[in-house]
Amino acid sequence: MTDKPGENRRNKRYVVEGLQGNVLYTSDIDVLNISIDGAAIETPRRLEINREYTFKLKFSETVLNLKGKVVWAFLISKVNKETGSIIPVYRAGIKFTDTLSEKAMMLQNFINQNRTRKLENRLGGVRFKLSGNKTMQVDVPHEYKVKKISLSGMLVETEIPLEIETQCEMELFINSHSLKILTRISNIKEEASNDMTKYEVGIEFLKMSEQDEDILVSFINSLEKDLL
Repeated sequence: MTDKPGENRRNKRYVVEGLQGNVLYTSDIDVLNISIDGAAIETPRRLEINREYTFKLKFSETVLNLKGKVVWAFLISKVNKETGSIIPVYRAGIKFTDTLSEKAMMLQNFINQNRTRKLENRLGGVRFKLSGNKTMQVDVPHEYKVKKISLSGMLVETEIPLEIETQCEMELFINSHSLKILTRISNIKEEASNDMTKYEVGIEFLKMSEQDEDILVSFINSLEKDLL
């Protein structure tokens, strides 16, 4: 099935089922301790063990992007100081996977300038606690389901209220491939139900690699052939 005749769009959109992906939604995390090799963190969102994430650490006037794999994680509870309510918090251990050359030097400089005298000895080396409430950011994946798709965008259903006109990274799973796409949120509509609130979101594709674009074109062509 495609869009109805008369709808003014750059590319024909196709109704699909079973197509999914992830929105990479930025979340703040607290740094408990850190070293060149990794960090222990706290986050309000669950991180998957053995999955690699991108962590963003603000350093001077630049942002240091570090890739790291979650090697352990568990759930704890904390008391909200303002409301007194119990809130779930996840603690996780991160092993950095790309702290080489200039990234390692920048991370070491950050640790040297922000660490306290207190340190923790671990099997993998020494971890330093940071002065003040130091935070990093991480791109946490949130699942969405594709309802319609074209060469220039898609209509998806998700449980998180994305903001119109914002740009975000998305993963789109087509067969055995994971496409990485920079997108823009063009519109959003709330869909309330008895169970939970969901959102129908219009997505515009802004940028993807040539390889990912070829995979998308091939998939769209297969949808067109199915209609013949």
